[in-house]
Amino acid sequence: MMYPDTLRSSNDSVYIHSPKWDKELRLGISKDETINWGTNGYKGVYFEIWTDLDTIKIPHVNYPFEQLIKIPLVSSTDTTLCILRFQASTSNFDDNYIVNNKGKASFEIPEAYELANIILYLSECSKKTNNYPENTAYVKNLAEHFSAFKNHKLIQILNQQCSKSDYWDTYYGFRENSMAFKFVEEYLTYDTPYKQVYWDNSEIMGGQFRNMLYLIQDFADLSNFRGFYNNNLEYYERLKEREAELMPIHRMWKWLEQEFPQRMDSYKIIFSPLIEGSHSTQKFQKGFFRDPEFQECVMFVNATENIDSNPDYSEKIKEGLMSGIVFTEIDHNYVNPTSDEYVQKIKSLFHNKDLWATKDAQHNYKSEYAIFNEYMTHAVFCHYILENYSKDIAKTIIDKRISLMERRGFSKFKVFNEKLQNHMKNTSRTLYDSYDDILNVMKSIK
Repeated sequence: MMYPDTLRSSNDSVYIHSPKWDKELRLGISKDETINWGTNGYKGVYFEIWTDLDTIKIPHVNYPFEQLIKIPLVSSTDTTLCILRFQASTSNFDDNYIVNNKGKASFEIPEAYELANIILYLSECSKKTNNYPENTAYVKNLAEHFSAFKNHKLIQILNQQCSKSDYWDTYYGFRENSMAFKFVEEYLTYDTPYKQVYWDNSEIMGGQFRNMLYLIQDFADLSNFRGFYNNNLEYYERLKEREAELMPIHRMWKWLEQEFPQRMDSYKIIFSPLIEGSHSTQKFQKGFFRDPEFQECVMFVNATENIDSNPDYSEKIKEGLMSGIVFTEIDHNYVNPTSDEYVQKIKSLFHNKDLWATKDAQHNYKSEYAIFNEYMTHAVFCHYILENYSKDIAKTIIDKRISLMERRGFSKFKVFNEKLQNHMKNTSRTLYDSYDDILNVMKSIK
């Protein structure tokens, strides 16, 4: 938008302020430099801009989407353009949602999310990612119900997109942005608290899913997806109950917030019987990013069926293994902000990235900071296991975690984990308070 008037100053100065800012900005009016300033978008935020002659207040009226306004500035000697930006918000939590979800964790198989996973399963995307189960009763029922629609235009487009090298971008963008949609009567509607879940190459809020919504709606209608989903509601409920049994989220949540000062208000575990891996996590909030009113972590993980099918696992081992999936997503909310306080020390410690991660691992974890955080989140999980399970159970779970990390290309994880556990065994301090000491201990790894 262009402001329909001109802001004037007699002394070549303009002042800008917004709620939650520590101080006001004083900027000079000069034709050689455009003033361009932005702030976090949230309900109630505004810019106030003034001179010695004029004052205007610009509210964020386009929340949760971005807003930009251009204001001509004129002084006695010069002119310039002031651009003020409210950034888009990835979520839109209302007061009722916060009241109903604060302090709670939920396990869900949302309808639009399962639709996205069924569509991906029918396309080449799942084959490319190798992220699907085989020969389950659910998969057989799905194949029988949807096989006639494998040549739908939507599937053809996804097949084409997933033939490219960035097929993971298509996969995640389509799968996770489905969370921004729900069925209202028979229509998919962009009407949930989530406005943007995964930033893909579609360049619009709602990503790949929103970009192809008319085709998705057509597929859902022609295939009677909603009939299939409703026929499987009892199965979904059993899966959710089992997921909650093997992922004691409140215990993990409480333990992490005893070890770290960061706080989360809500956890949501989203899963599908069509996902074997490719886990991810996203954080959403209401309010200013440095002082949010509400924060929620949404995790995308697999169901329990694969682990439950192993007759050699006791119930406690199953619980520990499934807990590891969600724990190592959760604890990024605590490890990463703490690592932010030690960035230079981490860069120095991990400067030889080839010592810590293979080239394949570095493809996904490019910086010293990212590699360290992956080591740390999994070692923190091992510390949690040692404190919450018997010695024999903990050894089994940790040995499997070490093997997993080594397969992923983090070759020094075993020694890293041993050093962290030995250090924590000999201190009464929390992980947060021990961070600097832990970094120092790791210097001996060669």
